[in-house]
Amino acid sequence: MYKKFTDEELVELLKSGKDKAFDELYFRYRDLLVRFVYLRMKSIAISEEIVQEVFASIWERRKTIVIQKSFAAYIYTSVRYMTLDYIKSHEVTDQYIQEVLEKNTVSQSSYNAIEDSIYYDELKKAVDEATSLLPKKSKEVFILSRVKQYTNKEIAEELNVSIETVKYHITYSLKFMRTYLGEFN
Repeated sequence: MYKKFTDEELVELLKSGKDKAFDELYFRYRDLLVRFVYLRMKSIAISEEIVQEVFASIWERRKTIVIQKSFAAYIYTSVRYMTLDYIKSHEVTDQYIQEVLEKNTVSQSSYNAIEDSIYYDELKKAVDEATSLLPKKSKEVFILSRVKQYTNKEIAEELNVSIETVKYHITYSLKFMRTYLGEFN
């Protein structure tokens, strides 16, 4: 019944209490959003959970929701921020930062290449800013470890410091990154 309606029309119907309009929006975007989150989280269960939470939030705020641009932009942004919140709250930030730094390009797919590109640029900029704020020695160690992929032993030899010193700087840098990127979202 609602398949021919635009997203904006469905949102207006949702605001007026039409729960079938919500169902249509959900089925229209659910699979795309789960795939979008999966690219970052590498877990179907977590991806589905995040998407479900976003839609639950929309349902709870259905009468007062304000969407300034398109519903698609709104839902993708909401899912992106919910994903960042999940990463922050579940302390997988270290692994995620490392994965982003290891990539020279973003994984592109036809349905969200622009969104991925924007997301990658924002996170990369935040990581670069955080890196620039590290103390000199911690910054050197972090770049050698996470960007250039040196082992702790190689870093110790390169900088003429002990392996324990390298471990200290890596631990310090990762804690700093977690704190700084917590502000990012």
